[in-house]
Amino acid sequence: MKHQYYKLPLNLSHILQKKDMPVCSLEESVGQHIHLLITTVLGENKDDPEYGCQLWDTDFDIKATNNEVKEQVENAIKTAILQYEKRLMQVKVSALVSQEELSMPHGRKVKKKIKVSINGTLARNNNPFHYSSYFFVSPLSYD
Repeated sequence: MKHQYYKLPLNLSHILQKKDMPVCSLEESVGQHIHLLITTVLGENKDDPEYGCQLWDTDFDIKATNNEVKEQVENAIKTAILQYEKRLMQVKVSALVSQEELSMPHGRKVKKKIKVSINGTLARNNNPFHYSSYFFVSPLSYD
């Protein structure tokens, strides 16, 4: 159905049981798709090897400065959104890179924390759109 957006992750058992799939708003759908784009490594999608975000090519580059990482993240995310999220216009991506000490079961570990903020305009209704999230790299992890 046109302009009906489904919540991720999809629970395909609903289809087999002939139940309605959970739906969400346009804003939530765009946010879910951006999250999926950011966390997908290029080549991971076998139907479209270009789908995803190039930032994971440099996930283990420990020599890069925080400013270099910030620029790489912003460029990679903006490129992915412009290519794959056509429901969003006037995309602006900003990233903040910091070091954070995390408590682990076997001691403490310092990781790079990347806070991402994306602003734009929804093409369908010209409403403002905002998405923000953060993740840790080297290797990727979420809170």
